Amino acid sequence: MSQQRQLHLGAFMRPVSIHTGAWRYPGAIPDANFNFAAIRQFARKLEAGKFDAFFMADHLGVLNMPVEALRRSHTVTSFEPFTLLSALAGATERIGLVATASTTFDEPFHVARRFASLDHISGGRAGWNVVTTSNPDSAKNFGFEVQPDHSGRYGRAREFYDVVTGLWDSFAEDAFVCDAESGIYFDPARMHVLDHRGPHFSVLGPLNIARPPQGWPVIFQAGASDPGRQLAAETAEVVFAAASNLAAAKSFYSDVKGRMIPIGRNPDHLKILPAALVVVGDTVEQAKAKRAHLDSLVHYESGIHSLCGMLDHDVSGFDPDRPPPRDTRYQRQQDFS
Repeated sequence: MSQQRQLHLGAFMRPVSIHTGAWRYPGAIPDANFNFAAIRQFARKLEAGKFDAFFMADHLGVLNMPVEALRRSHTVTSFEPFTLLSALAGATERIGLVATASTTFDEPFHVARRFASLDHISGGRAGWNVVTTSNPDSAKNFGFEVQPDHSGRYGRAREFYDVVTGLWDSFAEDAFVCDAESGIYFDPARMHVLDHRGPHFSVLGPLNIARPPQGWPVIFQAGASDPGRQLAAETAEVVFAAASNLAAAKSFYSDVKGRMIPIGRNPDHLKILPAALVVVGDTVEQAKAKRAHLDSLVHYESGIHSLCGMLDHDVSGFDPDRPPPRDTRYQRQQDFS
């Protein structure tokens, strides 16, 4: 019998879509980014639609673009993910709740404790999207004048992951006996003190919360650079991927899965979820018309600076009605985290 494959669906929530003009679309909820009732409605509808996960992206600062563009962007405001997902845990029953947490501007003990708490609150539905934070302006919100370099961020991320997962192993599943008669709350023999000492972190442990229901919350990752792919191969259970064409998507899939075999990981234990902006219509023509309307709602200033970010190149000075200069080299930004 051939192995049965299952389609997995995750919703990438802003929560007002990832499309720049979506908040202006007729029937949209413009203030959904800070409207909990709306987000709760979205989460429940996704759960009813059999989605596996509700993924909440996060920015540690406003996006790096001029005010004229920023004032038109719905990304300027959003809930802190752990607060939001903890609230959604009580409003849903089955859907996975995935939060972004930065390995550059946070500490392993905090991240381990938050995700362990979310996993308990949700009954074992927490997921961690591991990011190194690419927005250079975020650094200035955490006492840095400049963004740590790319290789340094990924070196820290790898050790960060080891510390967090080590802290999740602080207690065995049966450590908490809670024996009221004897007065013994937990068995010290079932506790593990991490005592990690590395180039980036010195963390004693143990984590002061019981082992998460899943053991470890599900690990997500989205980096597409070479270090990002290697981190995914070594650590991730789910990878978000965004490719410009089918050939690039297949290449990414083969590359990441191929890196798992030499390090002893089973490639079948990693799910790769390609990004898709879905526009629904009763017919193809209707869907195309809706997409055209959606695109028409993007103001030039907002669109061009979003494009600059995607290309990792300033194209704001080019004529939008002419091809770009031939001597300009573009590469879609490869470090999404």
